[in-house]
Amino acid sequence: MKNLRLNPHLLTVPAYIGGKPIEEVQEEYGLTDVVKLGSNENPLGPSPLAVAAFEDALKNGHRYPGVADKHLRLKLACYYNAHDGNTFNENNFMTGNGLSDILRMIAHAFLFDGGEAIYCDPTFPLYPIFTKMLGGVAVATTHDRYRYNLRAIADAITDNTRVIFICNPNNPTGTIVTRDEVAAFMQRVPSTAVVVFDESYCDFADGSDFPNTLDYVKNGKDNVIVLRGFSKSYGMANLRIGYAIATHAMTHYLQHAQIVFNTGEPILRAAAAALDDHAHLQATKELIAREREFLYQGFSDLDLTYVPSQTNFILLVDLPCDVKNLNEGMLRRGVIIRPMAGFGMPNAVRVTVGTHDQNEKMLNAMRDVLAD
Repeated sequence: MKNLRLNPHLLTVPAYIGGKPIEEVQEEYGLTDVVKLGSNENPLGPSPLAVAAFEDALKNGHRYPGVADKHLRLKLACYYNAHDGNTFNENNFMTGNGLSDILRMIAHAFLFDGGEAIYCDPTFPLYPIFTKMLGGVAVATTHDRYRYNLRAIADAITDNTRVIFICNPNNPTGTIVTRDEVAAFMQRVPSTAVVVFDESYCDFADGSDFPNTLDYVKNGKDNVIVLRGFSKSYGMANLRIGYAIATHAMTHYLQHAQIVFNTGEPILRAAAAALDDHAHLQATKELIAREREFLYQGFSDLDLTYVPSQTNFILLVDLPCDVKNLNEGMLRRGVIIRPMAGFGMPNAVRVTVGTHDQNEKMLNAMRDVLAD
């Protein structure tokens, strides 16, 4: 490698390390029964309608993707128009190979030549990763009691600010910024900065004060992009499908950064079918809300400090033990959780809300580890 000209931006980018897979734990610890509560996956899995659509589309696996992308974007427009009025059309939507693909497009489109991207720590690590990867400057502000601090972000805006990432609800804290907070913040954002609302977990937010950021798109604000997807509430994390909602001018521009055939037809058709299964989505939301309360009580019984969440995970902070030892003890008992050192929180872990049986197994394992 010493004679090769390397990209200096890549040399500053840390590798993103995802949650530990079940198979790896089974092999490493000689276990068969392993519960994975470390990657915020849907314990109910995908909708049967999505599975059927995926399998049916495989017969055309020898073809390049055709009109399935347009069909999904039309379906998304109909879905949102049913809730927000007849405002959107397929041109307001752009699909990607998971939201990470769309985040890369945004960074590619705006963060060239040292443009700044602002976000609030702790949050999704891909924001600074893609910023640095594409030649931008990552600007982190501090949180306000585990919540996104929009005032601090507004104070950090400069003439070189190109993108502002707002994860709402936030990963890994599970907290939200409210409608009024967003409205006040947007008054301070110049038209030269793109505000990206990453709402991957919005289906789990149950507060009446959750902002309707789609209003900004409906009102023609070209510098607002709303990101949503199918990984969490729709249980399709392995299929890698997400989408952006923006003005036609913005989606048209982002297409210049889109990789050709970035999402396969079976995945696109599965996503379209998932939108029809309202019962599956509702069952998921009810399970998460119910089991989240169960876990709150369980963590309280263990004298653990948690951050109240509006997502399908709960952040445990100020742990009374070494996180590495806790994680190792949980793995040996067949439970995968997520240490938060990679998110800049060395004394915290994140726990996905699972089924009742999974949650009981996790709490029992944690009780045993803490007692050791």
